[in-house]
Amino acid sequence: MKITCKQQDLNRGLSIVSHAVSNRSTLPILANILLATDNGRLKLSATNLEIGINCWVDCQVHEEGSTTVPAKLFTDFVNSLSQTSVDIAVPDDSNKMNIKSEDSSANIKGMDSSEFPMIPSAEGGEPPVILEASMLKEMIAEVVIAASEDESRPVFTGVLVQVGNEQVTFAAADAFRLAVRSAPLPGDNTSHGDILIPARTLSELARILPSEGAVQMIVTPNRSQVLFHTEQIDLVSRLIEGNFPNYRQIIPKEHTTRAVVDTKTFAARVKSAALFARDSSNIARVKIDGGDGSGLAAGVVTIEATAEDLGDNVGVLNAAIDGPEQQIIFNVKYLADVLAVIGTPEVAIEVNAATKPGVIKPIGHADYTYVIMPMHTNR
Repeated sequence: MKITCKQQDLNRGLSIVSHAVSNRSTLPILANILLATDNGRLKLSATNLEIGINCWVDCQVHEEGSTTVPAKLFTDFVNSLSQTSVDIAVPDDSNKMNIKSEDSSANIKGMDSSEFPMIPSAEGGEPPVILEASMLKEMIAEVVIAASEDESRPVFTGVLVQVGNEQVTFAAADAFRLAVRSAPLPGDNTSHGDILIPARTLSELARILPSEGAVQMIVTPNRSQVLFHTEQIDLVSRLIEGNFPNYRQIIPKEHTTRAVVDTKTFAARVKSAALFARDSSNIARVKIDGGDGSGLAAGVVTIEATAEDLGDNVGVLNAAIDGPEQQIIFNVKYLADVLAVIGTPEVAIEVNAATKPGVIKPIGHADYTYVIMPMHTNR
C-alpha cells in the first residue's frame, strides 16, 4: 500500500474512528485501526464489537493495499505532525508502516488486516430512513439523558426508534423519567418495525456526525444491527433485544396547573439549587403560585433546596401561570439535564398533583415531552 493524503484530513478521520477503538479487549487486534484503499480513497475502520465506525479520507492512491496499526500510537503521531501532506507506505511482504511528512518520519509495526473483524454493511437491509444530521443530533441529545445506565435492565439502556406515518419518534426512559421526541419525515410512508439502539451508541454518533447533510438509517437484514451512513462516515451498532414498555400510557393526558417560564432563567435557578440539593438526595421543591386559578395570570415559580449542615437556597422566577397553586418535589439533576438540552426561549412546567408525574415541554416548534416522577419526603 502506498498513499499520500493531507495531515488534517487523516487526523480528522482518525479522531472519528477512535470513538470505536477498544482499550480493554482481550483481542489485541481491536486496539488497532484498519487502513485500506477503497475506490480512490483511504478507508479507516475501528470496532469494539459493539459498534464499528468506518471513515473515508480523500487521498492519492499510488498502490492498493491494507494493514492495521495500533490506534493510539498512530493517532497521536499523526496529530503531532504539521499540516502538510503525509506519505504512508506498507510493503507487500510486511505490516510495518512507514509514515513520512516534511519534517518527521516513523515506522510503526502493525498486524495483518485479515485478522480484523469485518464491520457489517447494510446490503440487502430495510429501506433507508433519511434524516437530517442537525435534527438527528438534536433528537439524540434530548432523549439519551433519560436512558438508564443499569446494565441489568438492558431495555432501558436503549433508545426506542419508531418510524411510521411520515414521522420518526425517539423515546428513552428509566424508573424516574421519560423523554420523547418526534420529527416529521415527509414522504416516508414505509412501515418500519420498532428498534432499540443503545443510548451509548447514539451519543457516539452525535459526536461524530457532521453538522449538516443527510444521514441514512438502515436496519440490517437480520434486524440485529443498525447502520448510520453519511458521505464520509458509517457507524454500525448492535441492537438491543427486548420489548420497550408502552411509554405513551406514562405521559399525563392533562394537567391541573401549567407555568410558562424563561428557559435560561429557570436553568440558572436550578443550577443554584443543585449546589445545596446535592447534599440532600438532590431534593428540590418547586412551588407554582399564580393566584386564584381562574385563568392565565402572572405569578412566580419558586425553587427551594436545603442542605442540613450547610444552609439553604431559594430561587424565584416570573411565570405565566394557568391553574391553582401547586407544590411538587423533583430530583434537581433531572431538571438540570432537560434544561441543558432545550433550545427554545421558554419552557412549560405542567403539574397535576404532588404525587403525580410532572411534564416539561419546550414552547415552540419542537415536538418534545419530558416526564419526570416526583420525589417523596417525610419533611
